[in-house]
Amino acid sequence: MTSQQDRSAQLKAAVQSKSTAIEPSVVEKQLTATGAADRGIALQAVSLLVRESPDQAVAFADRVTELLEDDVLAVRAAAALAAMSLAEHRPESIHQAIPSLVELLDEDPPLLRFRAAGALAPLTDSHPETFSDHVDSLVRSLRHGPRFETDLQSVAQSSDLTAEQKTQRLSVLKSRTDELERGKIRSAGTREVIVNTLVEVTRVDPEACTAHRSDLVAALSDDDPAVRAGAVEIVRHLADADPAFAEQTVDPLLTRLEDEAAFARARAVRALGFLEATDAIDPLSELARHESNAELAELAADTADWLGSVEAENAV
Repeated sequence: MTSQQDRSAQLKAAVQSKSTAIEPSVVEKQLTATGAADRGIALQAVSLLVRESPDQAVAFADRVTELLEDDVLAVRAAAALAAMSLAEHRPESIHQAIPSLVELLDEDPPLLRFRAAGALAPLTDSHPETFSDHVDSLVRSLRHGPRFETDLQSVAQSSDLTAEQKTQRLSVLKSRTDELERGKIRSAGTREVIVNTLVEVTRVDPEACTAHRSDLVAALSDDDPAVRAGAVEIVRHLADADPAFAEQTVDPLLTRLEDEAAFARARAVRALGFLEATDAIDPLSELARHESNAELAELAADTADWLGSVEAENAV
């Protein structure tokens, strides 16, 4: 057995047993191995090493970043997992990976996107301003990026498929219910991270999102409640930065008072109050009367009262 084979077997055994005895020197060599499987195992080792010895693992951050663009999908996925671990424990070590991670948000399969999003989330929390240069890509991913559709009815009614294709597609979908559900959850989680990243960008650098106002306002009507709720925050920050634009946001925000998700309704109430949108007094009073969530009803009533006082003050 060659030394390369020895290293490969040693590292694979350590990873499979989740051993704490991973040798960093072996990991370093295997990260540059010719074989994709060897690189993948080395990246898995980095993910384990981060949890046991993060100060040692950060030495591999640059190579992990490079492997996010590997030609082999399995290696990219393993690199995204390693980046996620580094971002959780040592976020400062993986900032250079942000451009590559953002690009992965548009790639399939959903697991790859989900891991990339998982790496980006801690970086958003620690340094949201670093994402200003990536707003174009983030908005594109949010509004036009890949979705994970598992709706059997939409397949059955599709005019783009023949009867035979529909039968085959439905059969595959029904046989992979658990896998498809995981994919759907991962895709939704990825989009939630994207919208939350944009919330933070608009909070610290609203000008970076000015060119995308129409897309971001349109996100208020997204089919995902987490995206709609995030869009409320985005629009609020944009409106706060530009009073002229604020006038254009009141009507779209008012529509969210009827959102099916209570947390989205609550965010809309707060946004309208923050913007001192006196046109919202009557809709908020109506919400307060009919809202089944007692806390939200109270919030709506208090906000309507506050806006009433603002309106009276402005009339003086």
